[in-house]
Amino acid sequence: MERRNYGIDLLRMLAMWMVIILHILNKGGVLSAAAPLSAGYEAAKLLEAGAYCAVNCYGLISGYVGVQHRFQYSGAIALWLRVTFYTVSITAVFAAFLPGGVDGDRVLRAFFPVLFRQYWYVTAYFGMCLFIPFFNLLLDRLSERQRRVLALFIVLVFSVLPTLRQRDVFLTDNGYSVLWLSCLYLLGGCLRLSCLGKKRGSGGWAAVYAICAVLTWSVHWAADRVWIAAERGTCDKVLLTSYTSPTILLAAAALVLCFAQLSIPPCFEKLIKGVAPLAFSVYLIHAHPLIWEYGMADRFSVLAAKTPPVMLLLVLGAALGIYVICSLMDVLRVWIFRLLHMDELSRRVEAGTSACLGRWLDKE
Repeated sequence: MERRNYGIDLLRMLAMWMVIILHILNKGGVLSAAAPLSAGYEAAKLLEAGAYCAVNCYGLISGYVGVQHRFQYSGAIALWLRVTFYTVSITAVFAAFLPGGVDGDRVLRAFFPVLFRQYWYVTAYFGMCLFIPFFNLLLDRLSERQRRVLALFIVLVFSVLPTLRQRDVFLTDNGYSVLWLSCLYLLGGCLRLSCLGKKRGSGGWAAVYAICAVLTWSVHWAADRVWIAAERGTCDKVLLTSYTSPTILLAAAALVLCFAQLSIPPCFEKLIKGVAPLAFSVYLIHAHPLIWEYGMADRFSVLAAKTPPVMLLLVLGAALGIYVICSLMDVLRVWIFRLLHMDELSRRVEAGTSACLGRWLDKE
């Protein structure tokens, strides 16, 4: 049995922290409240550039880990149960304490979170899940050279060309889609099956990540000054700050390869093993539509008035605080799921579904 890669688990935790940082900077109002071209604004933009690859990290990890494992739909079912638990329970809490904020439409969305895209990533992931066995079969049968060509075409078609054109040419919804997550899965699988990660140590890949982050920020820094000189305000184009950007994609790949090679001391392995599975629930809790609207929107705009070092520390600290609080809340959910034997329920549903599909296929 293959040994668990605790470096990848650690990256899951880091990436979720980065996701919260992005939400504080954008939805939280830090960037919109900062004066354009001020030191605080540029510091926030640099932090954003460094954190923007977080979602791509999750997509790449799904392929990096999943390509050499048999995909089990029970895992997807368990995730669906977790998502529904939070959409329903959080909506119920708001209905009790803030009745005016919950109507029939919100209740319906809470019970069908995937279909109503309560969380864009969850909906896109479930859409991709159905094809994971076929992605794995494809990657397994391709030669090393063919996998490299596949990866090259994915990067050129869905990353480089749209960035150069500054248009969503191939309808990836700028990365918020099943198509982009599928591309990330395939790229993550190619990274795992290639020898690329062995040619450069963790430090080298960390340097690649840092260069990509600084380059992303530098391009936006220059564009802002050009636009302001032309009396058009700050640059409102995506440029390199998008999920499909080549620098953001390369930064994510560099982090995956960096953390995959990390040597984690045994004393920390048990901690990481226990905490890492809680990471995704941090997203489900703090990005719930009602918390998003009433708890996140412009709540952190006051931080923009602080000096850049203080502002950065407060943003990082607030993100860490949200992470810890949400993780502690998820411990309760884990206890409830164990009490109700949810994992066993997921496996039974998968077994029943597989049996039905098997009989249907046999008839064909």
